[in-house]
Amino acid sequence: MRKEDIRTIVEAACETADSIVGARAWKTEEDASAMHDVIFWEVLAKQLPDYSVAEVLALFDEQGQSKGNRTA
Repeated sequence: MRKEDIRTIVEAACETADSIVGARAWKTEEDASAMHDVIFWEVLAKQLPDYSVAEVLALFDEQGQSKGNRTA
């Protein structure tokens, strides 16, 4: 799968989690944040079953480093 496709899935997972968490009142900010994380990673696991968390994070670490190198 191309990096652009993975990036699109990650962005959609984040938007989905934002929408679900934002639609409910939470007792604490920590509860909302924890639920956001659960939803986000659950969506990624379903959409990218052949990728590990480390692989997804490494993809974004590479992008951050290359962007940093361009501005330096």
